[in-house]
Amino acid sequence: MKAILCGKIIPVTKEPIDNGHILIEKGKIKAVGKGFDVPKDAEIIDAKDKVAFPGLIDVHCHATVFEEEIGLGLQDGNEMTDPITPHIRVLDAINPMEKGLRRAISGGLTTLCIAPGSANVVGGQMTTIKTHGKIVDEMVLQEYAGMKCAFGENPKRVYGGLNRTPSTRMGNLGLFRQLMIETQNYMNKWSAYEQKLKDYKEELKEYEKKKKEGKDKDLKKPQEPTKPDVNIKYEAMIPVFKRQVPLRAHAHQANDIVTAVRLAKEFGVKITIEHCTHGHQIIDFLVKNKIPAIVGPTFGFRTKIELKDMTWKTIGELYKAGVLVALTADHPVVPLQFQTLYAALAMREGLPRQGAYEVITINGAKILGLEKRIGSLEADKDADIVLFTGDPLDIQSKAAKVFINGEEVYDMEKEYLF
Repeated sequence: MKAILCGKIIPVTKEPIDNGHILIEKGKIKAVGKGFDVPKDAEIIDAKDKVAFPGLIDVHCHATVFEEEIGLGLQDGNEMTDPITPHIRVLDAINPMEKGLRRAISGGLTTLCIAPGSANVVGGQMTTIKTHGKIVDEMVLQEYAGMKCAFGENPKRVYGGLNRTPSTRMGNLGLFRQLMIETQNYMNKWSAYEQKLKDYKEELKEYEKKKKEGKDKDLKKPQEPTKPDVNIKYEAMIPVFKRQVPLRAHAHQANDIVTAVRLAKEFGVKITIEHCTHGHQIIDFLVKNKIPAIVGPTFGFRTKIELKDMTWKTIGELYKAGVLVALTADHPVVPLQFQTLYAALAMREGLPRQGAYEVITINGAKILGLEKRIGSLEADKDADIVLFTGDPLDIQSKAAKVFINGEEVYDMEKEYLF
């Protein structure tokens, strides 16, 4: 057992605790608070001059697939040969040795949801990982965390430039709807086969029974139905239709956000909006439809027309209206290790302090459906803990130590990565 003696604890979901303790056992938080005894055999970690905070979460990230120092030609984030690629998995491209992952840990990030890029209308399957490890399979929290898709400029720019469909927003949606309808047809074909197979098995039992009795000389053996061919593109979309995973929809402009939601409602699937740059323009729409939003990157240059109304006020306005909102750096667009800085900038422009804590921790966990495991400092959750030198939202505060599943994976005094 480990016991962290803290100057202050910010659990996020509960009130801050001064001079409290965190007990860790078998990778989980056993207790958080003050006034209870620390077991005599516990390993003591003296953090009385530190602030304990949950491990940070970035719900939309490209670290490990858009790698540092290798050049654009060797990146693995976008399969720009087909606008419809639901069958590809970002898991198969993740490089745990990539420096972006080490930078993430140094900034206090303990969980990342890795996404393919937004070149394709449907870009592939996202994966959620813890940020420490050498074997990606041992780091995975969610092998399939959502289906990345993109609305607006990116797909039409990539494929329009190749003189291929889509070259317009209409083309984007035409291809997307075709995939959705083909998937429905595929699912119906398999449902029909499964019913025929069930009927066949019953008929076969009856046939065997009658054959044994020898009562019907003209008895014909029932014919087993033909099994449909497996199509991995459609197979990848089935969890979306079963509402097991959401569409994770890249959309900046308000009209593209509305279009994405329209498509999701048309086919009865779940959806989150990634970037949501102009979400502040349609707050009532997002609230009414209960659409989660992952906002960012806001710290950067307006590189395209879709970003012309980008503002730090978006996160605060969505949060105060009741939208479930998280913050993303969209690494490598802007560096992910400065997530607390981005939250502080949003706070400066109207996001409440509590909201600033939540958009980099528990809200991301809720969007991923992992709030019972990560996102706050509470008993029975994973022991993902950051010890900051001061309040996490103070620009001068640093992540001094980082624990993932109770294991110390970063110490500022031993490894400084910039």
